[in-house]
Amino acid sequence: MLAAQQWVNATYEGVAEGYVRCTPDGSTGWETVLSLTQGLQHELGISPTVRNFGPGTFSKLEARGGIRPSETNANLVSIINYALWCKGYRGASPASQWTATTTDSMNELIGDAGLASAATISNIPTRLLVQFIKALMRMDQFRRVSGGTEEIRKFQQHLNQVYVYGEDITTMDLAPCDGVYSRDVQQAVMKALQFEIGIPRSEIGGYFGSNTKAKLKEQPALGVGSKGNLVHLFTALCVFNSPVVDGEEETTTRIRSDYIDLTEIFVRAFQRFSQITVTGKSDFDTWAQLLVSTGNEYRTTTASDQAAPLTLARARALSDAGIQIVGRYLDEHLDPGDEHYLGKALTSAELSDIIRGGLSVFPIFQWNGTVKANFTYDKGFEQGSVAEDRAREFGFGQGTCIYFAVDFDATGADMDAVLDYFRGVRAALGRTNRYTYGVYGSRNVCINVTHRVGATWSFVSGLSWGFSGNLGYPLPANWSFNQIRNGTFSYGSGSFGEAWEIDRNVWRRFSDRGTSVLNPTGSPAQDFIGLIERLTTAALEYDAGIDPVKLVCMFFRKDKYNSSSWRVLLESGVDEGWIAHLAEQGLTLAARRDFTDPVTGSPIGTEHLMATLEMCLKYPSTTDLVTAGDIGGWAGDLASFYEQWREAKEQYPNPMLYAQDYLGRRDTVSKFANVDWVQDADAFNIMRLMRAEELSLPRAIARYYGTDSPAAGDRVCQRRYSLFYGERFDSDSTKTQVLARNMLLGENSAVEAIGGSWYLSGGFGLGSEDRPGNIDPAKLSSFVLAYAWELEERADAEKGI
Repeated sequence: MLAAQQWVNATYEGVAEGYVRCTPDGSTGWETVLSLTQGLQHELGISPTVRNFGPGTFSKLEARGGIRPSETNANLVSIINYALWCKGYRGASPASQWTATTTDSMNELIGDAGLASAATISNIPTRLLVQFIKALMRMDQFRRVSGGTEEIRKFQQHLNQVYVYGEDITTMDLAPCDGVYSRDVQQAVMKALQFEIGIPRSEIGGYFGSNTKAKLKEQPALGVGSKGNLVHLFTALCVFNSPVVDGEEETTTRIRSDYIDLTEIFVRAFQRFSQITVTGKSDFDTWAQLLVSTGNEYRTTTASDQAAPLTLARARALSDAGIQIVGRYLDEHLDPGDEHYLGKALTSAELSDIIRGGLSVFPIFQWNGTVKANFTYDKGFEQGSVAEDRAREFGFGQGTCIYFAVDFDATGADMDAVLDYFRGVRAALGRTNRYTYGVYGSRNVCINVTHRVGATWSFVSGLSWGFSGNLGYPLPANWSFNQIRNGTFSYGSGSFGEAWEIDRNVWRRFSDRGTSVLNPTGSPAQDFIGLIERLTTAALEYDAGIDPVKLVCMFFRKDKYNSSSWRVLLESGVDEGWIAHLAEQGLTLAARRDFTDPVTGSPIGTEHLMATLEMCLKYPSTTDLVTAGDIGGWAGDLASFYEQWREAKEQYPNPMLYAQDYLGRRDTVSKFANVDWVQDADAFNIMRLMRAEELSLPRAIARYYGTDSPAAGDRVCQRRYSLFYGERFDSDSTKTQVLARNMLLGENSAVEAIGGSWYLSGGFGLGSEDRPGNIDPAKLSSFVLAYAWELEERADAEKGI
């Protein structure tokens, strides 16, 4: 590589007009291949040279027949050999000669692209040869890379076989064959689809325009029994948009040319997740949702956001038109005298009018969100602080989600800066934990901020369909709003009406509810607090001789936590008479399986929470001894997560990397997901409240999930992780690791815990070689360290760290 860089600089710097020197550092990358591209252009007589292999370069190279083994221009041969090295194939030495090594590597590249049966370097058609030379001048990969799958790689090769070579679609480049869904692959699929639905070859451009939409609407919907190329493309798009994560369910599918029952199951799950009509077939809305970030931009929307202030009349007009919730900006960083001032900041009077007009509100914060320079940790901390101050001034209740905007096309190179900004936001809001944070941005931005910094909700800028972050990425698992159409909204006519610009958003059911009450005095968890009081009263009426806490917990755990292992450890099953007694009063679990977390506004599952609480109360855990109380909560979930990791050990030999993708994440299905972290910490903390302050269960629940009245003070749950970390582990990472290791190995554990850890986790399904005591001790240490780090990070976030 160093030789390539030195040669291209020495040969063309100061010779080829427009040439840009590449850094001679011995590393491959865009900088080097673009310099080689400029060298190629110079040899073709193009001046000035540019850092792009465009139509002009393609035509010139095609007109001269490409570059073949018989080539006599030593510089052109050198460019091919050095480009092969850049691509990861062997080039000849000396590079100025086309040798058997060059031929073998070119044939290997042709084979990796899926065309070994169609051509070799000795008989390849000129246009296809130029396609390969163009591919050499890019960073596209034709071997499977880390994170790529063989299924996707075979599909990429299929695109090259059928559409680039077989059908010779002249507007279509070779698809990379790296096993990864990307922007380039998305473009290739779009062009293949356009060909299949009858778009003229000369009009195939890879854009989801009006002609493509019209042709797609004419297509019969694919369903079970359908076969052929359209099914192949459709199922590939399904795979690219999978898995579909919805709560504890994860649905995947496979690329195939026949539409089977399992395909329909996935399509139905995808349609539900995307909030489009559930048909199980490839109707237009489903094609659109699979292809572009807006989906069908004319489908029904119930949310909007806008820079223009809303009056009472405007709010009522939006409500009458079916809009239920609106996004407005908490602040504007520019002074009114600035030429770019928009006047977009919310006011208290406007907020009151919006709510009086029948709408809810979700707050947005954006200062300089259109430029990368805004995205630093310090700016995130500053802006998070301002956002909290404004939200308090307006009267937004605790647990409100504030969306911080990334309003530019942030690429992979920009992502570290974006993540640092959100770490600053998290630290600022964590000082009080009054508000949670969401992210506004492309799909890729939302996915990264959610996965790596823990955003509660994602507001997707689907309207920016040309952003690279919206091409080749699925809809985030935690999406709450998807912005799909911009336009003018109007009502009335003449002096009795008005018009202004809005963005229309799809509002996901059961996601962020926004704010419809200012300065609330009740807790979002009030229904659950009241239910605990009602159940406690009913328990005392049912049998005063039985601990009412036991009966209340039994009500919640009767369906999911009533296995033989739970019955043995809790020394009781479920009192069916008690359940029947409650049913007579209309008290069943239906519609009571979760409640709203006052901290994040997300659902908390009542069944896991109360089953864990009962185990914690029976087996209190505050010492260096692992007890069944631990097993019923964090330790049992960690044991289950250990089992899940060992089942994925081939893909994830390193437990730290597995934990990074699955431990406590909001956007993946995991045996120790974010909801489990919340429930485990809350159950332990409620147990400690009941014991330390001698509170009854109803009083402890009310104290923990609290109210918003000033006299009540902070809710205890606002410090759930720091309390849990402090009370159970003494805020000590080493102790956390020791307890986790002891639990997994059955050391320094109560007898109930030794038997219970594998009982409750289902760990008996593991082979002996995967048991904690039989794996590499270094890997076991990494596994427990990952848990300790995640817990410490969550506790630190509540301290503004």
